Amino acid sequence: MAGRELGRADDGSWLICLVDIGDDGPLPSRSGVRRLLTVVDGPVLGIDVAGATHVLEPHRPFAVPAGAVVVASVPEGPVRVLDVVVDDPVEPFATVLELGRSSVLPLAGDQVAHVIKGTESPDVVTGPGEVSGRCTVAVVTLQRP
Repeated sequence: MAGRELGRADDGSWLICLVDIGDDGPLPSRSGVRRLLTVVDGPVLGIDVAGATHVLEPHRPFAVPAGAVVVASVPEGPVRVLDVVVDDPVEPFATVLELGRSSVLPLAGDQVAHVIKGTESPDVVTGPGEVSGRCTVAVVTLQRP
């Protein structure tokens, strides 16, 4: 399992990484944190969380409870996952969007975007900022109360 950090809060309350999963096995964990997993490249990802099995389809975020051990399986081949890890009180949300050629997507200060494919924008944009042009982009919003 190889990972690449895309962004991190100065206070350590959140971390966003891209993780390449090519083999079955547990994901690295940290006590007490929650995570939001989104397959951004590849087929499906199977995960076992606290004895329950789930299938994560591409571009559909899945929330993992705090402190849960996650065991991954790659039944149809390797995947790349956007892994958002947060401490309380941060609440993570993710969405994957398809932008058109003339589209401009503004980002607020609590958002980070990862361009999955396309466009000439940088592959990571931290708000405030914008992503423009034809692309597929994963937008993570990190809300605080």
